[in-house]
Amino acid sequence: FWVARMAFQARYATDSIPFKDVLIHGLIRDEEGKKMSKSLGNGVDPMDVIEEYGVDALRFFLTTNSSPGQDMRYIPSKVEASWNFINKIWNASRYVIMNLEGQSYDIHKAKLSQVDRYIINKYNQTLEEVNKNMDRYEFSLVGNTLTRFIWDDFANWYIELSKTGLQSDDEEQVYASKATLEFLLKNILIMLNPFMPFVTEEIYLTLENVEESINLAQWPSFYEVDLDGIREVEMLIDAITEIRELRVSYEIKPSKNLSINICDEDDKTIELSELIQAMLEKMAKVTITSLEEDVIKQAINGATLLFNKSEMIDVEMLLSKLEDEKDHLNKEIKRAS
Repeated sequence: FWVARMAFQARYATDSIPFKDVLIHGLIRDEEGKKMSKSLGNGVDPMDVIEEYGVDALRFFLTTNSSPGQDMRYIPSKVEASWNFINKIWNASRYVIMNLEGQSYDIHKAKLSQVDRYIINKYNQTLEEVNKNMDRYEFSLVGNTLTRFIWDDFANWYIELSKTGLQSDDEEQVYASKATLEFLLKNILIMLNPFMPFVTEEIYLTLENVEESINLAQWPSFYEVDLDGIREVEMLIDAITEIRELRVSYEIKPSKNLSINICDEDDKTIELSELIQAMLEKMAKVTITSLEEDVIKQAINGATLLFNKSEMIDVEMLLSKLEDEKDHLNKEIKRAS
């Protein structure tokens, strides 16, 4: 009714319409799905939520958890998750700003490594999804896409991988890493701005070579990159993830260096580029070398990791654990009998 009244009033007074699109969201219900009302006393004061978590956390929760045609539940833990996401963005931004050292870097002048090109390709894919779903007003899908890219691809992986480039003796590589970090941070902030305007404005204004306000910035555009070598970066990430999980499974100390090899489907050793090998050895605490027999194999996407069995398994410790387990099971059998 409010929408209809505004449309008729504007038509009558100005002979035009006040808007072309109307987005009507569902009700915001309490955590149990009941309609908020004074009589039930289950209402939530937004100002109390803002006092605890900040306005951006509430705004991001509301816009990215609302699906067209459906009511949504107010769940405090989801607001807290939005707050944690903002903290993640803040900390990642501090890392980038610290490494930029008050300067601006032109990505068009940078000689991008395959890791830089990998993350920019991920950014292009993210921007495509964001543009498509923003046009459809599918804000929950936009939120999921941005969260996945920022949290996983950018903050968890690229920032860690970029340390190799930033610490390199090659000035071109250092410049490329800084230019990529600056490019990504600026565009991430602009894409996030409609959902969390205050924190993005705050971070944006600390960067060099920017507008007076993030609201004056151009919406991000695609940056075409050569995709050569990107598959190797995906293999690197898969390998690091698998090695870390195996350390936990085999109870191997993170500080212990392991000997590994990487083979293709025909059991031929895969020759990694110098940069990727350096990153893998440093981040996974391994040494890539040829291994003879008595190995443990672990499949990853498109390759196989080979480990030296003697390094992976502490036979005495394993026997001790199995003996303890045997005693425990014998006692259980006796008790059950």
